[in-house]
Amino acid sequence: MSDGPLPTFILIGAMKCGTTSLHHYLDAHPQICGSEPKEPDFFLRRSEKDLAWYRQCFQEPAQAYGEASTNYTKYPAFQGVPERMHRVLPDLKLLYLVRDPIERAVSHYAHNRAAGRESRSVDEAFRPVDDNHYLQTSCYHFQLSQYLEHYSKERVLVIESERLRADRGQVLREIFSFLGVDTAVEAPAFEKEYHTTSGKLKPGVSTFLQETQLGRRLTSAGRALLPQALLERGLEMFRTDAERPSLSKPTREQMRACFRKDVGRLRTLTGKDFDSWSI
Repeated sequence: MSDGPLPTFILIGAMKCGTTSLHHYLDAHPQICGSEPKEPDFFLRRSEKDLAWYRQCFQEPAQAYGEASTNYTKYPAFQGVPERMHRVLPDLKLLYLVRDPIERAVSHYAHNRAAGRESRSVDEAFRPVDDNHYLQTSCYHFQLSQYLEHYSKERVLVIESERLRADRGQVLREIFSFLGVDTAVEAPAFEKEYHTTSGKLKPGVSTFLQETQLGRRLTSAGRALLPQALLERGLEMFRTDAERPSLSKPTREQMRACFRKDVGRLRTLTGKDFDSWSI
């Protein structure tokens, strides 16, 4: 299927900001086809998958095609992504979902802890602040600047996660307008939040389903063969409430100082206040 579609937009992150929910909302729009899998990670070049494979991630006829790989905004852990992306998709539109940087970093830590990839305490994990992966991923202007070397500012829409939750209808209309699809669409999927902190899959289950080839195949088969409601009920036995770690006051103040300049630059770049943030 070498002549199949390629993305017209990509949701480049950030991790733990609600990208799974937004991916579902976009895919529920009748003029938009979201990728399967949600996070193909094609531009990381971690495998030998070629462009023909990437095209096959977009199976339905649509006006706009998109994917959502949060690893695309984890520089410098993953380098060269914007360059590779622009070579293949020079006319791409980019969506970047952001959240209070401290809250996002804590959720990122909790995610890794639940998956068995993190054994340190939360305070230990966030120190030192220099070259810290959790904090770098929350430096949104720093991440976005890698893309602005290749894409114009007009091709990027920065979306505040807190606004998406509080005023979802308006924010979705803004996104649909940016993508050039019908802004008046309503769908039941718009009322739901996906992969919230409460009700996360148990440690190991999420990693298996999302990060192994067999797990992804089983997930795809389940989505294809089972109604969504039945699939969700089947997964209930594997869910647990994730524990929310507490930051010490000194660590929180260190993080606030670390993020202050980057958040200021993001405000200047976007013209947005992000007034619900703690920085």
